[in-house]
Amino acid sequence: MKIGKLLLKQYLLQTAAGVLLMYNVNAQTKNTTGPSLKLSGDPADVTTPTKGGVVLIGGGGNVDAAFKWMIDRSGGGDVVVIRASGDYLYNDDIAKLGKVNSVETLLIDSREVANDEKVATTIRNAEMLFITGGDQSNYMNFWRNTKTSEAINYLLNTKKVPAGGTSAGCAVLSGFYYSGETGSATSEITMDPFDKNVTLYNNDFLQPPYLKNVLTDQHYSQRMRQGRHITFLSRIINDWKLFPKGIAPDERTAVCIDEQGNAQVIGEGKAYFISTDPAAAPERIKPGVPLQWLAGRQAMRVYEIQGSAAGAGYFSVSDFDPAKAKGGIWYWWWVDKGAWQQSPMDKYVIVVHGGAGTILKSKMTPEKEAAYKKGLQQALEAGYAKWKSGAPALDAVEAAIRTLEDNPLFNAGKGAVFTHDGKNELDASIMNGATLQAGAVAGVKTLRHPISAARAVMEKSEHVMMVGAGAEQFAKEAGMEIVKPEYFRTVERWKQLQDAIKEDEKKAKLDHSYVPHKAGTINVDNKFGTVGCVVLDRSGNIAAGTSTGGMTNKKYGRVGDSPIIGAGTYANGSVGISCTGWGEFYIRSVVAYDLAAIMEYKGYTVQDAGKSVIAKVGKLGGDGGLIALDKNGNVAMPFNTEGMYRGTITSEGKIDIEIYKN
Repeated sequence: MKIGKLLLKQYLLQTAAGVLLMYNVNAQTKNTTGPSLKLSGDPADVTTPTKGGVVLIGGGGNVDAAFKWMIDRSGGGDVVVIRASGDYLYNDDIAKLGKVNSVETLLIDSREVANDEKVATTIRNAEMLFITGGDQSNYMNFWRNTKTSEAINYLLNTKKVPAGGTSAGCAVLSGFYYSGETGSATSEITMDPFDKNVTLYNNDFLQPPYLKNVLTDQHYSQRMRQGRHITFLSRIINDWKLFPKGIAPDERTAVCIDEQGNAQVIGEGKAYFISTDPAAAPERIKPGVPLQWLAGRQAMRVYEIQGSAAGAGYFSVSDFDPAKAKGGIWYWWWVDKGAWQQSPMDKYVIVVHGGAGTILKSKMTPEKEAAYKKGLQQALEAGYAKWKSGAPALDAVEAAIRTLEDNPLFNAGKGAVFTHDGKNELDASIMNGATLQAGAVAGVKTLRHPISAARAVMEKSEHVMMVGAGAEQFAKEAGMEIVKPEYFRTVERWKQLQDAIKEDEKKAKLDHSYVPHKAGTINVDNKFGTVGCVVLDRSGNIAAGTSTGGMTNKKYGRVGDSPIIGAGTYANGSVGISCTGWGEFYIRSVVAYDLAAIMEYKGYTVQDAGKSVIAKVGKLGGDGGLIALDKNGNVAMPFNTEGMYRGTITSEGKIDIEIYKN
């Protein structure tokens, strides 16, 4: 039936019955004068069951799925759109996205209109409210402390209906807000936090649930507003001695917060959830002087969630608990001399380790220290040569570890320790984070490069782990280099075994337990000899590998964590891990996988996840450390021993090598 005929029929029915009928929202519109720009649908008020919620949209265009989210929570009731300028186009937009009783746009462009009882009643009767973009200073000047603001707060906190805002509408939907009344502030205000355009207000307008201590910002990445948002947060700390939170969606992106304070991100861009900490206040915030908010490069903790059409990620706006965050990425933000910066300042692409334990500078000669550092540097350079050529992460991992396996200073390959029976038994594993394919060998005695054999198991067999003579036969058939057992014998390792046997024939001692009588050799009680590498390649894929000679004086076919996927080595699309430590504890704790799981399910940074799993090992009585590298180039190298041989290289080729705890 055509619209004109439908309206005529409805008119005749009204005339005959003398009553108003229910109209479909697409079937009737009413243009009005005064505050109501347009009413679409049934003018009779209805009451529907609603669920509260707040939608923060970053401007730049509609986010249809976010409107559908609000419509669903409205129960199909009456929708009110409010603005201080502009037209009624949202009527048609909303009507197309779901079934509602009516949509009405109100133009509230003066305090007189904002105090109109009919306007306030219309707002109070709504089951969904939307605040359009425009000029938030008008919203503040026209609506604050009026019947309109009272009605909005009634919807938010008493009637509990879904309410949203875009751009300027988003700007006022939080306890703290920026008015923009003197002009639009840009990120250049980091150079003067007391710029005249920094006009902030503290909880004197709208009161959306869970957002009392929050300051929003919009058009975020598109207009590079991180610097201005940070400056606003610093002024709140300075002016009111409060430590606020921040929520900032990109354009065409919405943060949808339900009645429990649980948020997800809908749309094309990203949203950012920012936390400040009383222990990390700005160091310098003065008029005319660049902002200094460094706090050890951990001034603000930021969680980034990439939106999707169906809604992505999870963040608890009710308490900003980092342990609850899911589906996003953690960063640290800081400001140094007015310049906004974000971790990682350097994007790490390769990280290696050469074992952890009681490594004391007092027991190390300069020559020996230089030799260890050179060995780590050579491994990094070998891996970086592959990385720079564009080779996959697996190639770089294998190249770096092969270099360490050829260096007798490290307990892997050539430097493997002896078992109780005077043999060298080697283990290794490797994993491709892009595919979750993995390979491992254990208890091998004639393979020069166990890491290459592990890769062959992964790529040339249907298995994950092979052990002993069978692994050696497979490796030989796969073209791996075979050497005589004598290849692995070194004088220092043999002396370590003899010392361990004399001390306690029944107790396995770890690598480097030999107490030397001459300068230049490391005197340690606990040195966990393993080498490992994690690589983030140019395509964003991660691989990890680990290789070891085991434990000095070990018996009975003991195998540690190094060849066990999930215990000593793990990689997925988000992070790669290689462990070094007392293997029994790492196996029991499934350390490598546990780190990846904590990041995925709890939203931890790679640094926090690393600290967490090493703390678990320590509580069980185990010692050691690990290296981990996430998909954004953030690195973690936690350990609970006196030292760990470790090194990193950035995408720019910058190498950093460390040994000791401090």
